[in-house]
Amino acid sequence: MKHYKKKKKKFEKECINDIIRIKKTDGSYSVKIIDQKLIDLILELCGDFETRRIFGCLFDSELTIPQILNESKIPKTSGYRKIENLIINGLILESGKVLSESKKISKYKCVFDEIKIGMKKNDIIIQGVINKKIFDKSTSINITN
Repeated sequence: MKHYKKKKKKFEKECINDIIRIKKTDGSYSVKIIDQKLIDLILELCGDFETRRIFGCLFDSELTIPQILNESKIPKTSGYRKIENLIINGLILESGKVLSESKKISKYKCVFDEIKIGMKKNDIIIQGVINKKIFDKSTSINITN
């Protein structure tokens, strides 16, 4: 059984390394996106003005959806749709719950503390910084350790 777990971990690490490359820095992790489909998705999302405003709200804060909509000043209909899309694609995640009018609602945070997009010849380079707290909670990224 131990041999199986070792092989499984190696396989998972190889799969993750086809998608992203992770480098540990002081108190955070630098993540370089390798997978072209993921690069295209991030470029598409970052190309949208309202989505960039959502990211801007969530880089430094943990907010509920109503707070995100209020702070980003985007319409509710498109805002809910864009936030749901970011959750589905794993770029924002639930960071906790707060009590609001006697019910618990979710707070959200961007998975990245910053996103850098660069271009070099024909290569598009996307790197994100993930803080240690979020990295340590991750079940998929953490297998690279």
